[in-house]
Amino acid sequence: MLFIWPQVFRVYRNNTVEGLAPLGALQGMSGSILWSIYGLSQSDMPLFGSNLLLSIAIALLAVAMTRHRILASSTLFLVVAGILGVGFVAGSVSTTLLGMLAFAVGALSVVPQTVKVLRDPDLQGVSVSSNSLLFVTSCAWMSYGVAIRDTLVWLPNVLVIPCSAIIVAKARAAQLQQARANVPEHVS
Repeated sequence: MLFIWPQVFRVYRNNTVEGLAPLGALQGMSGSILWSIYGLSQSDMPLFGSNLLLSIAIALLAVAMTRHRILASSTLFLVVAGILGVGFVAGSVSTTLLGMLAFAVGALSVVPQTVKVLRDPDLQGVSVSSNSLLFVTSCAWMSYGVAIRDTLVWLPNVLVIPCSAIIVAKARAAQLQQARANVPEHVS
């Protein structure tokens, strides 16, 4: 789950969240929190730990969004409190229910960012590195899921792979265009 850290570094280094989707961050963080609770309930420490780190990274992005006033801090607090409550209640009812909830929320978390990238011309805050790593990671998980014949492993990647490819292509093109526009013309 290291793919997210270049995005966190870019946001804090450049002090911008331009092009980032608050809903995508909230949904991604929620999915990771649910997967962390699921991992804890299954005593699967790698699943718990990797998703806990991902939750922390996305929470740092959400905090930056609150500082830039594109996400209300009260919304962030309510989402975190609500998803923790839902996660622990769902886990006490059924770990299968918790796993399916984590799957549904997590798998769809890339959609808001994809929509934002398709609509927003200013993508300076979007990390091409993070989304490239997400693409590669998703290809690996898809291959692994197909190899072990586990639908819950490969199916989310049917959505994540093309979405991450779109994000990379659009963000890279927008950032190159912005860089060209900022180069002073040479006057002879």
